[in-house]
Amino acid sequence: MEKEIEKIKKERDEYLDGWKRAKADFLNYKKEEEERMQATIDFSRRCLLEKILPILDNLARAEKEIPEGERENKVYKGFLQIVSQWQEFLKSEGIEAIESVGKPFDPKIHEAVGEVDPSTGSGQGESGVVAEEVEKGYIMNGTLIRPAKVKVVK
Repeated sequence: MEKEIEKIKKERDEYLDGWKRAKADFLNYKKEEEERMQATIDFSRRCLLEKILPILDNLARAEKEIPEGERENKVYKGFLQIVSQWQEFLKSEGIEAIESVGKPFDPKIHEAVGEVDPSTGSGQGESGVVAEEVEKGYIMNGTLIRPAKVKVVK
């Protein structure tokens, strides 16, 4: 009888250990699957954003061309409202524009597309500082989406 009880206890322990391993494996699988799903969502968001960014670039270029005295015109006000809505949308999605002008050049977030001579008057600040932003860069939840294209003081 005692041998049978020992045998049953041994089987019980084996089944319990197997169940615990299966449960741990399932929890690990579930966690990995959630991480994969989030990575897929983030990838999809980045792809969509990369298609939207050229539109935003064109809106920014158009905004720069509005004459200062005309900003109160109803058409321009409407246009500026659309630009503002896009900026709020990006912000709500965790997307931030990289602020570059006046900051030191950082190759992790900037792409140098030119140099500016400080002696010509168009260069601002000391050598290695971003003088002009040609195209905005963006970061989404701490991940670089597109580097800012900038001109740097020689």
